[in-house]
Amino acid sequence: MDIKLNRGMPGMPIPSQLPTLLLILGAGSAGFGLLILWNEWLLRYLVAGLFLLIGAVLAVTGLRAKRMIG
Repeated sequence: MDIKLNRGMPGMPIPSQLPTLLLILGAGSAGFGLLILWNEWLLRYLVAGLFLLIGAVLAVTGLRAKRMIG
């Protein structure tokens, strides 16, 4: 009995605009997180930490995707 597990599309291309979009979203999220850090009347550490974390993950993902494209 032969079971094929690889049923996805092989070699699916990454859109060329994806790394730039991820870098812009990451930088914007990190910048917004820093702005929230400077406004003390908000729940600054929780919200700013969340945006900084999302921004860092998006930036790292964008850099890795940019390196994959070349």
